[in-house]
Amino acid sequence: MKVSLIIPTLEESKSLAKTISFVPKNSVDEIIIVDGHSKDNTVEIAKTLGCRTFLQPGKGYGNALAFGAKKAKGDIIIFMDADGSHNPKVIPLLVKKIKENYDMVLASRYLKGAGSDDDTPIRYLGNMFFTFLVNKIHKLNISDSLYLFTAIKKEAFKKINPTSNDMEFCVEILIKAKKKGIKIAQVPAREPKRLGGQSKVNVFYHGLRILFWILKKY
Repeated sequence: MKVSLIIPTLEESKSLAKTISFVPKNSVDEIIIVDGHSKDNTVEIAKTLGCRTFLQPGKGYGNALAFGAKKAKGDIIIFMDADGSHNPKVIPLLVKKIKENYDMVLASRYLKGAGSDDDTPIRYLGNMFFTFLVNKIHKLNISDSLYLFTAIKKEAFKKINPTSNDMEFCVEILIKAKKKGIKIAQVPAREPKRLGGQSKVNVFYHGLRILFWILKKY
């Protein structure tokens, strides 16, 4: 099974090269960069590193990931951030779990043996709240609903067919995966401190959008 690693970028010149350098050798077959029209030299860095590089046709985090998934040649798709907050060394664990006959595998900061060096009290409480709602309303059993470091079979992603363009993409794919009967697993992961760049998350704005998607009926 071939593996496509999809990384959305926006002004990631300070972290992208180092993040990619941590990807374990031979763990992925291609790296796809979907850039949201960065004004720094992110795109040039990506091309220098041999990544398949595309300019995002729309806007938003979810839009970039969905576009990258359409371009992916692999049987397994992995979504990973460019700022170093996702540890590339977890990639083989995600792939291994997929090969154990799961359709979708989530990296979690809140399983035994996991943790975070970058969490804040507000982010932690917000994540726990949204994770509780997702589990309660949609009958899921996950520990970390907003840490989108995820592997998924391409065929499973096509079944989900997410439509949200922004951060609510994180919960939309979980909710739809449950509705479609997609088999989900989790692996523990430690979140490192980001290597560079600024968080693109607005706690209030994105929190409301995520809440809407959790409460929305499919």
